[in-house]
Order: sequence, then C-alpha cells, then structure tokens
Amino acid sequence: LKTPIALIQGYAEGLKEFIDEDPDSRNYYCEVIMDESDKMNKMVQKLLTLNQLEFGNDVIEMTRFNIVELISGVISASNLLAVQKEVTINFDASEPYYVWGDEFKVEEVVTNYLSNALNHIAGENVIDIKCKKREGLLRTSVFNTGAPIPEEDIEKIWIKFYKVDKARTREYGGSGIGLSIVKAIMDSMNQRCGVINHENGVEFWFELECNQ
Repeated sequence: LKTPIALIQGYAEGLKEFIDEDPDSRNYYCEVIMDESDKMNKMVQKLLTLNQLEFGNDVIEMTRFNIVELISGVISASNLLAVQKEVTINFDASEPYYVWGDEFKVEEVVTNYLSNALNHIAGENVIDIKCKKREGLLRTSVFNTGAPIPEEDIEKIWIKFYKVDKARTREYGGSGIGLSIVKAIMDSMNQRCGVINHENGVEFWFELECNQ
C-alpha cells in the first residue's frame, strides 16, 4: 500500500502546485491518481478476501457445476488483454465436466491463474488450459510459455506479498496476494493446488472432486 499512497501524494502535490499548467498535464496527473487509487482499492479488497478465508469467516457454498463453462467464461473476459498481448489461449474441452466446489471461489482461482499466466508469458506466447480426470478428481491446469520459476522461489510463491520478480510485478499492478488467495480457497474446500516447472514455461494446477 505504501507505493500507491506515495504516488497519489506526490501527484496530488504536483497537481496543486502546477494547477495553472496546460490541461494535458492536469489530465495526466489526475489519471495517475485515479489509477493508483484503483490499484489500492483492489489490493484492499484482496486483503479482505484473504483475511476472511484465513480466519474461516467466509461461507463456503458447495455446489455441483460445469467447470468447462466456467473456464470458457473467464477466457472470454480475458480475451481483450490476450489479443493486445498477442497471446494464443488453447482450451479444447469437447464435453462438460461437473465438479463439486464453491463456484464463485473456483472462478477466482481460474481468474488468478489465467491473469498470472498473461502477466508472465514469454517465448511462444501460448497458454494451454486443460482438464483431466483421475481417481474421482478433475485436475485443471493453466500452462504458459516463459521462464520457469527459480527453484529457491517455488515453495514461497503461495506466501502473501511474495514476488518472484519484484521489478516486473509492479509494471502490471501485481500485489503478491493472488496466489495466496488461491491457496486459501483450495484449503477451505480441502482440495489441492500446485505448480510444475517445465523447460519452456510454468504450469499451475488445482483439483476438485468429480463425479461424472
């Protein structure tokens, strides 16, 4: 929170000092203040969500739902950003998969994974999303091409505020909270999640009970 507050303060002081300057400068200062305020608001909302999950104050509503439909909706919502970044998202699901879980919270998990993939993508600019059944569970994975996570960081990425690449993360407004929320959500449903390094990228996954 310290960084956006410092930026808001600095640009507000600049706006006051140069209030008679050209309109373009004033508009730019206002846009920075609004942008940083928005980032701070989103961060606070994520912290509140994580706080509720960690202290067990959040109600889990377990239902049976089609996760293929849910994933397709998240991809559709991210389509504009994917086009801007020239990213190809592959998700070939020819049949519905019904799972047990809190649909709203699972959507948060998928959204965080896809957002993470878009923010760290490199190389061939490809994201592969897959669903695979095994032993009564459905594993959903989100793979993106790019640099693998350093081995010394791979166990720490679920810790809140931890960032593997602190310099790059600031560029797209990352808070280091998203994966902590994923872990807390999966723990609240007594299910697993994880990450696998590949030579050409990184794969994040989670599992839910599946009774086809």
